[in-house]
Amino acid sequence: MSKVICMFGRAITISYPAIEEVYDRYAALQMLSPGLSGSLLLHTYLDAEGVALTVAANVAGLASLCIEPEPQLAKQAMRTGVCEFVVNDADEALQILKQELRKAHPVAVTLLGEPEFVLAELIERGLQPEIMHLAADGQEMAEARTFLARGACRLPEPVSTDGWVAVHWSVAREPQRWLPLADILASGAVDAEDPSGAWRRRWIECSPRFLGRHYAAQRFARMRPAEADAFFAAIQRDVEAGEIQVAVSVVRDGQEELVLS
Repeated sequence: MSKVICMFGRAITISYPAIEEVYDRYAALQMLSPGLSGSLLLHTYLDAEGVALTVAANVAGLASLCIEPEPQLAKQAMRTGVCEFVVNDADEALQILKQELRKAHPVAVTLLGEPEFVLAELIERGLQPEIMHLAADGQEMAEARTFLARGACRLPEPVSTDGWVAVHWSVAREPQRWLPLADILASGAVDAEDPSGAWRRRWIECSPRFLGRHYAAQRFARMRPAEADAFFAAIQRDVEAGEIQVAVSVVRDGQEELVLS
């Protein structure tokens, strides 16, 4: 989905990726390391992929720095909760990152400017991300080689979704009240013995904080088939018991199952 801003007669489209794309980027980051707090992701452009990266990095506990040339797009991203800071100056960006990285806190910073020139300045200043995704027009930028030579790694490709059930859930009204109850059931359905269980529970429990207003009324996770069954059964139980007093929609691999209150 997108929102359009008109500036000086030119349409600037802000694209938000589907929530499953954000999840899949988060899952790909987990393949690098289960403990990413205190690490930095450097990337370019707040297009749909850039939005997904920024949010996924925050949920994973990373700090992220995005280089974006369009001020209005960056400001819209900040207003909707995608990023926390939009700055014009590299000094300010680096100071914010230094403070948050020291505390191993997630933070999303957007630095305004043309990526080619900003990256050259950041290289000269000695910035070294742990993970980077520097692309323009589908091609890796030349500056990426410098960061790679210094020890950065490329963003991994999204992992295979074979064997997983894509599970969306939402409620008919008052999502701020009722979705957290459904989230607890979703987290509880995740197999604690599964190697991916810890980081998938982190996604379910932490992603609502970082997804921003655009995604506020929807949830998503990939589950094992048995987990998806357990989650749906738990929703049915709590709706029937009156613990959740609203209709809940659970969509499994595109098939909606509605639990009426």
